[in-house]
Amino acid sequence: MGDAKRSYILSNPAGVAGPAPVVIALHGAGQTPESFRAYFGLDAAAAANNFVAVYPEGEGRVWNDSRPAAMRLKALLRPGDDVAFLVALVGKLVAEGVADPARIYLTGISNGGFMVERMACEAAELFAAYSVIMATTPVNSQEECHPARPVPIMFIHGTADTVITYSGFWTPMGATFSAPDSAALFARLNGCGGVEKRALPDLDPADGTSVTERTWQGCRDGATVTLLSVEGGGHQSPARVETQPDLATPFLGLRNRDIDAGEEVWRFMSAFSLAAAAGTVPAPSPAAPRKPKGAAPQAGGAAKTSAAPKTGAAPRAGADAQAGGAQQGQRGMSTQ
Repeated sequence: MGDAKRSYILSNPAGVAGPAPVVIALHGAGQTPESFRAYFGLDAAAAANNFVAVYPEGEGRVWNDSRPAAMRLKALLRPGDDVAFLVALVGKLVAEGVADPARIYLTGISNGGFMVERMACEAAELFAAYSVIMATTPVNSQEECHPARPVPIMFIHGTADTVITYSGFWTPMGATFSAPDSAALFARLNGCGGVEKRALPDLDPADGTSVTERTWQGCRDGATVTLLSVEGGGHQSPARVETQPDLATPFLGLRNRDIDAGEEVWRFMSAFSLAAAAGTVPAPSPAAPRKPKGAAPQAGGAAKTSAAPKTGAAPRAGADAQAGGAQQGQRGMSTQ
């Protein structure tokens, strides 16, 4: 991997001591960790549920996901060796006492969501559960995806998404499945049985969207597969907390306000944990009920710090602590 220097933002809510549950969140193509963090609203869920949120940066602000290279404009965007980076990042968080190795979770949006799927296929033993937002599954995964274990995974996708279309798309360079077929592929890999479908409460009729939930049952090791279809929703993650949209956000279609993506990914993923010693997946706890949809507390702003590259066990890197707030910081690491 050479001497690549990679960075990430760590957001540790006040009162959360490690080793703690960690959600690693991957930005979309062209986003920075800072802009994704402000847009996603995951910090609010972290503060409300006592987990640590981590926002890595893809090299060139893109991720080297499993779609055919031509579909990702690889020659122009020059993504890095992101599987190795994320594996190294997990090792660093565990070695520094930040992360409980049995409760590390991976989520991402758009290009970041495609990268989540690659990690589910290639590093199933690393994360307890996965969630994919506004991304579908490359058709080539049908032959190439061989997870080492059944993987709990949730998809959230807008039916009116014009960037990564809900119905999938085909080009001479490659194709993707529809969102339902993407979830169904992982359901087959997990040996799931039938699917249950229900409409979620339309709490905000003014947003022009609603949500339908599909859940595949009877999966091996309890590795549930869920799809939340945002009916009429665009290329945006649902949110019920205050966020800071990117400049392009108004052009990405409708944003659902019935559910909150940060709370949903945590509600789903936190039901699962890895048995750290044996490397197996115990029966998951039932997913927590959806909370009343009030605004969760927001974590404070980031204090930028740096951390020297470490290998093996290391003391926890010291992010500046804000009075009465969260420990936050921008970190660096070498992938050499």
